[in-house]
Amino acid sequence: MRQADGNRAEECRRGSLSLDERGTSFMTVMVIMLMTGTLGVAALTMTGLENSMAGAIRMVEEGTSAAESCVGMSVNVIQSSVDPGAVPAILIAPAGPVPAANAAILSQEINGAPVAMRNNPDVAVGAGNAPNLTMTVNNYLVNGDIDFLYSKQRAGSNEETKDFFYRVDCTAANAATGATSRVIAVFDCLHLGSDTCQRRAL
Repeated sequence: MRQADGNRAEECRRGSLSLDERGTSFMTVMVIMLMTGTLGVAALTMTGLENSMAGAIRMVEEGTSAAESCVGMSVNVIQSSVDPGAVPAILIAPAGPVPAANAAILSQEINGAPVAMRNNPDVAVGAGNAPNLTMTVNNYLVNGDIDFLYSKQRAGSNEETKDFFYRVDCTAANAATGATSRVIAVFDCLHLGSDTCQRRAL
């Protein structure tokens, strides 16, 4: 009889321990699941944020690349026009990037003559815009403005050899995304007998 009571008590004790362990295990599993879910949500949020940032960076790079191509084309226009005194026909629309209505004005701006054409207040984008260059690069419409800043005689050279300084302002805009990128550069171009233009720090 005592043996039976002892066995029954041992079974009850084991059963109660088992029940306690089940509760602890359940809570442990729940805490682990909660932590795993939280980490999963955080990972998804970070991935979405990283993708958004990568997309924004890519758009900026594409826009800047488009604007830089306009800067390069502007230098080509300056080099091709400064000695002849006029924009070559090959660079005028539809064959080239210079709007036909703007070609004569651009020729004056590049040569800085008359003096009133120096530091011309015209703009490539915005109210009253009159871009000197218009081009499409990938999905970007790029407008450029070339302004003659000033000239100075090159040290140690003859009287006719001068440095012409230009400001090139190019803006690339993507109508679909609304993204815009702007690049402004200053160039020092040797006038007469040379097609050398060097980019200067702003």
